[in-house]
Amino acid sequence: MTNPYWHEYQKPHVVDFDEIRELCIDAFTVIAASRSMAGLSGDDVGGPLHDYFLRTAENRLSQSLLDLAVRMRTFEDILAASELRADYDRLVASLIEIDQLGSFGWEDEKLAQRGDLSFREACNKIIHAVDIRPVYDNGSNARDEDFAWGMDGTIELAGKLGKREWDVWMYAEDFLATCVAIANHYDPLPSPEVENTADMK
Repeated sequence: MTNPYWHEYQKPHVVDFDEIRELCIDAFTVIAASRSMAGLSGDDVGGPLHDYFLRTAENRLSQSLLDLAVRMRTFEDILAASELRADYDRLVASLIEIDQLGSFGWEDEKLAQRGDLSFREACNKIIHAVDIRPVYDNGSNARDEDFAWGMDGTIELAGKLGKREWDVWMYAEDFLATCVAIANHYDPLPSPEVENTADMK
């Protein structure tokens, strides 16, 4: 048997794009389910299903975002040493408009000096955040009344680089959509006709 260690090709990490898509759906489902409860009367929220969801939602969202960020940054690093990196950069640039993913700023600078959040920076900040908190809305009801709060899709992240503190406002669904689009570009989904034919076998 030949030595499996030795050959002339690189052996990068394997990035499974089906797993990328599943993580995106997991995160999106948490946000959508939470949003569906925003503004409901307190009498309409409760019971074992709602209680368990409210108990686990933020952890599930955080885990999905972290797994996604690590995988997407890893994939970008794999491409950095190949001729495919230019194609990747063009793809990401075509997917994201100015101010689409959110903004990034330093705590010691004025708010007006915030900058647009790039996809790479979004991944980095998710990985390095020490504080990650979804923003909630209660359907514009009075804050002190008994109405349910639901995630609005914005995630606030905060952390430090050396002694400098930074914060990020990230639009989670746009981040997730970008991840799915990248996955579909490099690992296209079969057409619905092909999927239907496979289901019939």
